[in-house]
Amino acid sequence: MEKRNRLIAPRNVVNTKMLYSFYILKELAKGKAIFGNKVLEEFKNRFSDSALPFPVSSSTIYETLYSLEEKGYVKSSWTGDEFLNKRSKKIYSITDAGVEYYKNHIADYVDNLRKTKSTLDVMIEMLTK
Repeated sequence: MEKRNRLIAPRNVVNTKMLYSFYILKELAKGKAIFGNKVLEEFKNRFSDSALPFPVSSSTIYETLYSLEEKGYVKSSWTGDEFLNKRSKKIYSITDAGVEYYKNHIADYVDNLRKTKSTLDVMIEMLTK
């Protein structure tokens, strides 16, 4: 079995729930309604498994969607047609509150990530140079 070389971002350094929340809100803010597995598929297509600093699964995406729905930032509805024997899927779209939350908080989150990266860069330099 081939061992993967994977960068590990400690979860106490990077709040993965916030990362997934903002990523999902960003995608939904593009104006399309999507289902959870589509979010996961697009996420994995955009970032190869080896480049992801932590694992992502369908349960992670759905837990994030449920949390966003509880907060009123996304809404869901079922699609499908029993008559045509098509399987129902729960699709999600962003609410006005979700758009506002994203717009008002994304800059702070990204700024915090940059500060964390800067701090880590200094620490790495201290230990390697």
